[in-house]
Amino acid sequence: MKSHARLLIPLLAAAAAFPIHANDWPSWRGPNGDGKLPDAGAYPTKWSATENIAWRVALPDRGNSSPVVSGGRVFLTQAEADGRQRSLMCFDARDGKLLWKQTIDYGKAEETHKTNPHCPASPVTDGSLVFAWHGNAGLHAYDFEGKKRWSADLGSDYTHIWGPHAASPVLHENALLIHAGPGPKMKLFAIDKASGKTLWDVDLDAFESADAKQFKGSWATPLVIDNGGRPEMLLGLPGFLTSFDPKSGKELWRVGGLGDLCYTNVMTGNGRALYLCGYGGPGIATRLPATTETGDLTDSHRLWADPPKGRNQNPQRIGSGQILGDHLYLLNEPGVMQSSLVATGEILWRERLGANSWSSMNLIGRQLYVNDTQGTTYVIDPDPAGLKVVSKNAVDPNQHTNASLAFADGRIYLRTDAYLYAIE
Repeated sequence: MKSHARLLIPLLAAAAAFPIHANDWPSWRGPNGDGKLPDAGAYPTKWSATENIAWRVALPDRGNSSPVVSGGRVFLTQAEADGRQRSLMCFDARDGKLLWKQTIDYGKAEETHKTNPHCPASPVTDGSLVFAWHGNAGLHAYDFEGKKRWSADLGSDYTHIWGPHAASPVLHENALLIHAGPGPKMKLFAIDKASGKTLWDVDLDAFESADAKQFKGSWATPLVIDNGGRPEMLLGLPGFLTSFDPKSGKELWRVGGLGDLCYTNVMTGNGRALYLCGYGGPGIATRLPATTETGDLTDSHRLWADPPKGRNQNPQRIGSGQILGDHLYLLNEPGVMQSSLVATGEILWRERLGANSWSSMNLIGRQLYVNDTQGTTYVIDPDPAGLKVVSKNAVDPNQHTNASLAFADGRIYLRTDAYLYAIE
């Protein structure tokens, strides 16, 4: 793994406030990248195709990315023409009117899987600028009126048979953190959000695949946490749960036991981190290290690894769950909800919820929200004793979605392949 620290522009202190509004959902999985709004106000718990829909707008093509919301605007990435056109769309949150659409004419055909259309990464915004990661078509920054501020070429030879670049960009202080890949080329970048200049980049050569057809790689979005005063960027990579310094790109620590395919985000709580692989792969939990602890911490910090690598007994896991205290709540891809103990991995219960699901779970106030691939959203009271469904909320028939929900100003935003919904 090679690191190239350029540090062209000093990183600003966290006190350099972004003009984010209190009720914004500015990034993938919300304000902190963990799907939590702990002090949420009133959000709807019941709706249907004809009830409590504030507006619905048609979308030009399929897509897996999720909306983000800031300053009364809803932003969504969108691919058309088999990925030859890659766009950022801006809607008025009040009525769904399309305010502007900025399109990159990439003009090239790229391999991807039929379940993973191009532009799978969600945008991110600091309240003044909005950033769209279009993969091989570049990273682009726009103001809220749709004027382009800069573009950055982070390489154009990323390739995988399942499609690269599902990891969404993450804002940390004045830097955009980008996980580029997977495939025979994988990298991490920190990009200055004001100028598009590279602050640092790291080659993830130890985690690359032999070729674009190998079933190996990570599509995970990094999670930035404050670990006892040390900022850390946590990321599941083939073989290891890893932590990097977001200010330099230096690897801080790693814990082994993961499989070759990583789709979910890292989940944390009560001084522990948990990661669950996809494609039947293993899961692990670890104690978060002290600020002086670095290196391979597998033997000293790993709490469990289940099943042992290679047994391939777990269900497919694509969406991320929620840790509440000592318990994990997760909806697996086959549509089976489960609760388990974070400290040991012991499954407390499993119950079928609905159709298959790729979506990540959100904790809004004290309730869990998660949707299946048919666009049906389930509101759940978390209980380690069993599944407690508050409501089951369908939208229009014959919908399909691999996206996750966004929450802002008392409304829920749902993206399907056909529509963008605002639910109130």
